[in-house]
Amino acid sequence: MVFRRNPNPPEGWTPTPAEWRVYALCDGRRTEEEVVRESGLGEEAYQALASLLKRGLILPVEGPKELCAKLVELLRSRLGPRAEPFVARLKGCENREALEEEALRVALKVKLTLDKKTGEELEKAVRALFR
Repeated sequence: MVFRRNPNPPEGWTPTPAEWRVYALCDGRRTEEEVVRESGLGEEAYQALASLLKRGLILPVEGPKELCAKLVELLRSRLGPRAEPFVARLKGCENREALEEEALRVALKVKLTLDKKTGEELEKAVRALFR
């Protein structure tokens, strides 16, 4: 699982050194295993992750499959059968970064060639999903 820091953490949090190290590594890109390995804390890192998650200081990040499904749903609902070439492009993305880049390219292409409003909606959705 991948976690990101909560942009609006609860006030009054005084982290332990272990919590701070783990919190700083939760950047929305590293997996749980990478955070644990890079922190150098071993089992203590798992405890820190659980504590941070329970207190709302870190949040889970959706994976590329979940994000792709949301984008595909939007495309199909707005474009019908015309969405299929774009759906294939999105489904070919293996990670969040590639999906975000491709989704923005698709949004631009839709905006310029098929439906300006749908392209703008897709671009807005991409930016919201990947923030």
